[in-house]
Amino acid sequence: MDVVDSEPGLLLSPFRDGMQKSLLFGVSHMTNNHEAAEHILATRPRSVVVETGLCKQHSAARGTVFNFDELFASIHIGGAEVEEALSFITRVAHQLRLEEQPLAGSPFWAHMKTQLPAEALVYAAAFAVDARLVFGDRPKETTYRRLVSTPTLAELDQTFATQSARNYRLLLPENDPAFAVPRVSGENDAFQRVCIEERDTILAHTIYEEACAEGIPGTVVAVVGSDHLNGVTLRWREMVESGGESRASASEIENLLTSPETTREHVGARLAIMQRLLGLRCTESLVADAFIALETDMNKLVGDEIIAFNATSEIYGAPRMLLAAAGEADQEAFDCAVGSAKNGDFRETLAPMRAVRPVNGGVGWSEDALVWLRQTSAVDLSCLREK
Repeated sequence: MDVVDSEPGLLLSPFRDGMQKSLLFGVSHMTNNHEAAEHILATRPRSVVVETGLCKQHSAARGTVFNFDELFASIHIGGAEVEEALSFITRVAHQLRLEEQPLAGSPFWAHMKTQLPAEALVYAAAFAVDARLVFGDRPKETTYRRLVSTPTLAELDQTFATQSARNYRLLLPENDPAFAVPRVSGENDAFQRVCIEERDTILAHTIYEEACAEGIPGTVVAVVGSDHLNGVTLRWREMVESGGESRASASEIENLLTSPETTREHVGARLAIMQRLLGLRCTESLVADAFIALETDMNKLVGDEIIAFNATSEIYGAPRMLLAAAGEADQEAFDCAVGSAKNGDFRETLAPMRAVRPVNGGVGWSEDALVWLRQTSAVDLSCLREK
């Protein structure tokens, strides 16, 4: 058996001598689900591998380990200055450690479950039972830099179109036959490759390392975002079936952890399309995180690069581009989005938007497309003027 449904979580079976069993949980970053945290309190694992770091220091490098005793002594006895999130979680964990056993039944814990999101509960639970809290992912900055620079400009453009089409399908009523039909191909989806699949490989590798660590008794609990649950499970199954031979090599992991220099080729358009892509796919806070991480690159834009960034951002933020791109990725989604207009010439009306797309030989913008967009977006208010 390799990956087994277990109550709770998924059991990642050992496949080499000396490996400890691991349990995998998928959580939403936005909810206060407490299943994983309560399992940690009840079973006291030796290690808790997390996708999201507790703070900047924790998420600075894959494999960074936080231990409660060292942190508590440094912060609350030694007076070290740390991020508020870290200080708060150590206080919560300290209070938990003072509660009567079993910890999962304490009134304080019951209150915390109503106040904290899933991952914060996991951090506190790990500290409360003296588990190693291991950052299993790569730094966000590395992922954002790879998303800007490793795909071609056309791949970024195609990924934008794919996501736009998916979003239009989500606007359909649930009883519409097209609502749940995944008509959009994931081929050349740069976001899926860089932000999901590469990180699935890294997370599975970190869990494997913790499961193989010598001299530390106990099981391993891994907590990842729900977007990574299937991918990490797949990687583990492949390792089991190959006896570990399919596991990513040290050089492959090193490559995935490498933060490349931002390419200067069409850098303005690249940054703009990535920004708009993240806006379609992620929360506002993640978009803000990306541009904080890429602030140095933004500040390096000069002359034509600044013009390209501003123009491409304006075009790719326009509903007409969202429709034009979605229509090329998924004709049915386009027809559903435009409704009665589909019988007219609206598709041809959007030709200036399609022409600037890199998949069609453009560079993300043109002066003609920008002028056309502004003219067609203008609202005639002359009828409201006083006579």
